[in-house]
Amino acid sequence: MTTDTHHCDILIIGAGAYGLSCAWNIARRDTGARIMVVDAGEFAEGATGRNGSGFRMQWGLELNIRLCKESIEFFENIEDHLDYPGGIEMRQCGYLLLASNEKELQRLKDAQDLQHRFDVPSEAMTPEDCLRMVPSLNPDGIVGGAFCGKDGVANPFRYLDALQKAATRLGVEIRYSTRIDRLVPQGAGYRAEGTFGQITTDKVLICTDWAASELLDEHDAGLPITGLPKEALVSQPCAPCVDPMVVSMKHHIAIAQVARGSIVFTVTRHREPGGDPSSQPDFLKFAGRQLQDLVPGLSHLKVFRTWGGASSVTPDMQGIYGETQLPGVYVAVSSYRGFMTGPAAGRIMAEMVVNGKSNDPIAAELNPYRFTQGKLVYEPLLNQD
Repeated sequence: MTTDTHHCDILIIGAGAYGLSCAWNIARRDTGARIMVVDAGEFAEGATGRNGSGFRMQWGLELNIRLCKESIEFFENIEDHLDYPGGIEMRQCGYLLLASNEKELQRLKDAQDLQHRFDVPSEAMTPEDCLRMVPSLNPDGIVGGAFCGKDGVANPFRYLDALQKAATRLGVEIRYSTRIDRLVPQGAGYRAEGTFGQITTDKVLICTDWAASELLDEHDAGLPITGLPKEALVSQPCAPCVDPMVVSMKHHIAIAQVARGSIVFTVTRHREPGGDPSSQPDFLKFAGRQLQDLVPGLSHLKVFRTWGGASSVTPDMQGIYGETQLPGVYVAVSSYRGFMTGPAAGRIMAEMVVNGKSNDPIAAELNPYRFTQGKLVYEPLLNQD
């Protein structure tokens, strides 16, 4: 480790959807604070660059509806917000959520009652509606579904590029290949130590998602965050055949056709949290069986590549926004929904870091202390047991 020392007023660790959104939102407040963002990897190397590209406002919990609805509205106007001509290849093709039994279908119906209170234009779908929308689906086992045409897909790489350029124009310094190994209290602030040397700072915002708890372990912050390996396969480009994003609760699969024509199949299977996040040799065999059962009409497509990554998960599968027990050290953890909630999370955390608190009730509900206080927050459309 070198002895180089740098200083900033606000250090943001992690340059993904949360880290860069927070940096831009803080910088646009024009407080004069020197903001530095560091990331252990290269551009888009983390979870934001390894997701299914989807966003949706179809949820069963008010806070998730609000987070995603605000973020989607930001995406719709991103060219103006971030001065990014051409946008992020946003396509509001909708999300089709499939139900394979009456219990799942009732959850979707109950969620729509809440969604409609927040002007989410979701609608119930019959099995026939689902098959008309995606003819390649296996009709066996589909009892209905839900659809919202405001949901859709976008390019996470272009989103990160837009944030990076907008933040840099506002004076934010962004450094890649810069890993932070340790935070040490120093005076009224902190010293961040890593492979590059050290950075002294007044405030720290940790946006490394599943790795956030590693930096805080020695300080007994008690954040129960683990990295859940996830895998996906990408098909060769083909003619449009999957217009909406398709999510099967039964199969734990999300399917999206991106702008270049390839279809991304994100297939979740039980793997040990914290394990090797790379795609495993048996993944294609496992995914093939699942996909053959769900979308036999796409079985002719050739696989272009597979990839693996990790997402953050918490005991209630919800994000964490707030100040830790270390004064001036904040965390913003997405719980695997960083891309679709990044704009709203950036607004909330900017208010919190600059002012010391946020008046948004979401921050109160998703605070870091809820786990030890037994105040977990469950999302009906995620927790299926």
